[in-house]
Amino acid sequence: MAVYFFWGQEEYLMEKEIKKLKNELLDTSFMSMAYKIFDNPAFNTLLECIQSTPLMFGNTLSLIHIDKYLIGNKMSLDDKQIASIDNALSCINGSVNIIFICKVSRDENKKPDSRKKFYKTISKYSQVKEFAQFASYKKELNAQIAQMAKEKEISITPANIEYLKEQLGVNLTLIDSELEKLKIAVYPNKSIEQADIKKYCISSEDVFLLADLIIQGNKNEVLKQYNLLTDKKHPLEIFGALQGSFQRFLYIKNYEKRMSAKDMSAQLKLHEFVITKIQEKLRKTSLDRLIKIRENLINAEFKLKTGQTLSGDTVLELALLS
Repeated sequence: MAVYFFWGQEEYLMEKEIKKLKNELLDTSFMSMAYKIFDNPAFNTLLECIQSTPLMFGNTLSLIHIDKYLIGNKMSLDDKQIASIDNALSCINGSVNIIFICKVSRDENKKPDSRKKFYKTISKYSQVKEFAQFASYKKELNAQIAQMAKEKEISITPANIEYLKEQLGVNLTLIDSELEKLKIAVYPNKSIEQADIKKYCISSEDVFLLADLIIQGNKNEVLKQYNLLTDKKHPLEIFGALQGSFQRFLYIKNYEKRMSAKDMSAQLKLHEFVITKIQEKLRKTSLDRLIKIRENLINAEFKLKTGQTLSGDTVLELALLS
């Protein structure tokens, strides 16, 4: 029996740890029956999961996302329910393994509320591990990227790791995806060069330019830049990157009168100079307009994901017109 509580912003490392535990704990022959995922389940389902007994094939592993219980007040448990969960965790079956998951959105100044009784209860019985987002200047980030490349049987120099970070930012999930693409693109070569990164990877500069054009309301230039990006990326990846940019824009615009650039730099893991430049770009843009743009982008991304349209430039144009 093992109970874990994973939380944090760095989804790549969290998923890697989950995969490791799956391989260690479960028989691959019974994976579909032994491995279950629950998304913020209601109390009864949550309790049943903790109290479950394994079948004849051995260990079980349940992933239980609980971010709605621990961040904000979207879901809650009363004292009686907390007591029931406490009791269930205290006598959990020896072959039942649980990972409580609380993912935090990147670039958001949030974390699980440690004051909540539910947090204290699961922490009492769990191995707690935080997966913090790397700051771009941390040496550990470069070492992590080098290791990711090594696992893909490719090599990348420290100088090219820096260039890759300049192009992509510090999202390890995105970096891992791009390294996989680079591995295929440069085959049979095993070394990733700066020219390869420039040729095959969408850059943060490209996305920043697209975001700037959207703020300026220059529809024709937006669509032109968007079409250039689709030569390198799927539309959903572009929309995902845009969401990250506008999420940062909203944070900076919302807190610029209450926080210094230095404090926002620490929270967003961006250089203070970058924060200052973004503030300058947003000086003539209202918070309401940024919110409206982000809502339109979310709606456009939803239409793409649900198949309501197959044309990214069409939904992007509609988002701008709105």
